[in-house]
Amino acid sequence: MSDRLVSHFVVEAIVAMADHAELSLSELCVGLSVDEHDLRRRMGGLVWDDATALIDRIEQRVGPERIRELGARVPQISPIAQTVLRRLVRPRQMLRFVFRTLGPSMYPMYVITHEEQEQPDGSVVVHVCLRLKEGFRGCPTLFDLHGISTANTPVILGDDPLPMRSETTGHGGDYWFTVR
Repeated sequence: MSDRLVSHFVVEAIVAMADHAELSLSELCVGLSVDEHDLRRRMGGLVWDDATALIDRIEQRVGPERIRELGARVPQISPIAQTVLRRLVRPRQMLRFVFRTLGPSMYPMYVITHEEQEQPDGSVVVHVCLRLKEGFRGCPTLFDLHGISTANTPVILGDDPLPMRSETTGHGGDYWFTVR
């Protein structure tokens, strides 16, 4: 995959957010190099600038609170991967897989670092740092959504969302998740 294209999982998340918000994908795509038909086919060749423009347009129409709610409801991995992961892993293992394997393939335009620190109470604080590589359009909403959706990832395993703290900008974010 080109380092300027997002994966089909990102396309699925955009489509799901628009559908849950009852927004017209045709209207959201006006002026972009993609149309509703392409998005609904779950094409993997969505250009970063179009993906971030779509996310910005969804936020403009629904507001920051609603897009965060939508981001929490939309899993960032495919339904097949959800089923497999639900049967095989726990939240800490899942986060490792997401940040070491899925993240780099879904977002080749990011530099991703991931650290874990054991706490005296037995929990683990997972610190994830995402940075957008030079030459890419910033998208503050997307970096907010990364933390929200990741904190909700354990829900697909039948667990509660993870406590999370984040610091984000248009070009990156730092996220701290507490895993028990």
